[in-house]
Parts: sequence; C-alpha cells; structure tokens
Amino acid sequence: MNTFFTVLKNKNFRSLWLAQITSQIALNMLIFVLGIQVYSHTRSNTSVSLILLSFGLPSIFFGIPAGSIVDFYDKKKVLTYCNLFRAVLLFLFFLFSDQILVLYLLAIITSIITQFFIPAEAPSIPSLVSPNELLSANSLFTISLYFSTIFGFILAGPAVSLLGTSGVYIFMMILMLLATYFVTKLPEITVPKPKRSSPISAVVILDSIVVGLKFIKHHKRVGQSLVILTGSQALISVLVVLAPGFADKIVKVALTDASYLVMGPAALGLVLGAYWVGKYGEKYLKGKIIRTGILSIGTILVILSFFARLQNLLTIPPIAIFFILLIGVGFFTSLLNVPASTILQQESESDVRGRVYGILTSLTGGVSVLPVVLSGILADLTSVTETVLVIGFITLAGGIYEMINSGKSKYQISNVK
Repeated sequence: MNTFFTVLKNKNFRSLWLAQITSQIALNMLIFVLGIQVYSHTRSNTSVSLILLSFGLPSIFFGIPAGSIVDFYDKKKVLTYCNLFRAVLLFLFFLFSDQILVLYLLAIITSIITQFFIPAEAPSIPSLVSPNELLSANSLFTISLYFSTIFGFILAGPAVSLLGTSGVYIFMMILMLLATYFVTKLPEITVPKPKRSSPISAVVILDSIVVGLKFIKHHKRVGQSLVILTGSQALISVLVVLAPGFADKIVKVALTDASYLVMGPAALGLVLGAYWVGKYGEKYLKGKIIRTGILSIGTILVILSFFARLQNLLTIPPIAIFFILLIGVGFFTSLLNVPASTILQQESESDVRGRVYGILTSLTGGVSVLPVVLSGILADLTSVTETVLVIGFITLAGGIYEMINSGKSKYQISNVK
C-alpha cells in the first residue's frame, strides 16, 4: 500500500488517475445502458453484440492512425478535447434517447473519438512517474480502471430505473465534464517530435505508422504483450455481450440487475487481481503470472458452464457459486493485463508509445469483432451455457500453447521480471 500512496502523492499522476476514473465510469455505464436497452427490446444476444461492434469496429480503421497522430501532439490537449467532445456526445444521446438507429451512430462516433483518447492516456504514465514506480502506477491504474468498471456496470441498471433511459445520459455527461476538468490540471506531456521536413499529412502519418509497425516487429516482447492484451480485451468484450442473457436465462434476474449481479463480481475480481500484482508481482516472472492467468481463466469458465447445467437440474440458482467463479475470472484476467501493460510501456520508446497503443486499439477492436459476433450468434443458436463452455476450452488451449512454448526464445515474456 505504501507504494500506491507514494504514487498518489504525485499530483500529476493523481489528476490523470481521477480523470480515468470519472471518464471510465461514464463510458462503461454508456455501454451497459445501451446493451440493456437493446436486449430489452429484442431479447437477442446478437443484437447486444452489435452494440459492442459499434464501439469496436471504429478502432480497426482509426486506432493505428490515431496513435500515430497523437505522437505529434501534447497528450494533455488530446485528453482534454477528447473528454470534452465525448461529453457533448452524451448530451446528444440524451436528446435522441428514443431513436435506436441514432444511438448506434452516436456510439460509433464516441468510439472514433476514444481511439484518440486511448493512445494519449496510459502512455502518459511513464512521463508522470519515475521508472521504479511504473509497475505500481500501472497496477493502481488497472485497479482504478476496473474499480470504475464496477461502478459503471453497477450504476447502469439502477441509474436507468431511477433516472430513466434518457436522464441517465445527463448523469454520464456530468461525469465526463468532471474528467475534462481533471485533465486540464496535467502538465504538458510531449515527446521528441519525429524529424520531418513537411507539415503533418497523410504521407507523414503513413510513414509514422510504418515506423511503429517496424518497432513492434523488432521488439518481440512488445508484440507478445500486444497479443496478450488483445486476447484479454476480446474475452472481456464477450463477457459483456453474454451478461444480459446470462442474467436472464441462467441467474434468472431482472435485466437491470445484470450490471451488478453478473459483471459486478467479475469487475471486483479484476480489482483484486490488479492489487495482488501491484503488491506481489515483482517477486515473479511476468510470463509465469500471465500463463497462470490464462490457464486459470479457461478452467473457471469450464467449471462455470458445468455449474450452470447443474443449476438447471437442481432448479435452485447457485448465485453464490456464480459470484465466486466470476470473481475468479476477473482476478486472473488482471494477471494478464497488468504485467503485459507494464512490459508494453517498459519496452516501448516514448516517441513511438502512442503508435504502439494505437496498434493495440486496432487489434483489440479488430480481433474482438469475430468472438463478439460469434459468441452472440452461438448463444442464440444454442445457449449461453454452451457458449461459455466453448470459450473456456479455447482459453485453456491458448494457455497450454503458451506453456509449451515458454522459454524457447530469449525474447519470451517468461524471461522478464
């Protein structure tokens, strides 16, 4: 805890941290509120997956260019303008809350702006803290990310019940304006400008992208971390898609309760896992922590599927067991995210860090598309239980593959402390 308090004494990091919390609460509330609205109208997991695609698809096309553009500018200004624009969009959600197609369009625009926000946020951390505080700062950032996810998901259902499907957007807009205020307290966050003889243009941006891709190609651990983080984000996206159906068909609760009865425990586990890594992670090789996380997630998902079947036989919902298993999924997901994020920041040079994170957002958006769509379709064709079982076996296979191949190369993340 002392290391966390030391990092929080840094007023610049604290401003970024508070901005992250408030903006993430608003964004996670938005995603889940839209998911609840769509599922309540359609009772279709596939329709919910389309909401996730509205947020994910833009990253495929805008993630890499956005990361390259951000590297040319003061990240404080980028964060400020992104939060301000997203606050305006939340007001538009309020104005058009009863028009589903407009909500999809606004979700896409929100995602496009977020593509510029992501490569400016986490890559700013190394500029605000000392190198020996980086793991603790990333752990705290991850804890607050998932802690805000808890509140975002938990608040989503009750907020809709209390404020209505239109009023809830005003509350989210206020949160985003608060995040805007916090980032205005940051110092300038600039990096050495790439040498160029002409103003920023499409050619310059393309050259910048090529530099970022070459950097990843020649830095194996950066590439491996990108794969880990992409897979982790895909898993989280799939769980969000399945959450309303899981609450409706398996836990048998109201849709507005899905936010805290299904995603709440998983988000709590994410916080606990991030705290554990921040406190004890330095004692272990990062690759070993990551492998443990992958294998554990796969095992828990398989167990979760079998307990869902058992629940049908007993006709008594074993909610306590679901809670524990979902907390476990969240806990071990943090064992992937925190070490991989730290490696990504340690191994990425400051003048290409935005591009690396831009590539990450494109990968998470692009790679998440297929599992998000397939999981929604599979859940509609079979059941949520069968879909969770399939995801569990796929995750286990990935963990076994990583375990078999660990240590074969000097570049393996297994060899990084």
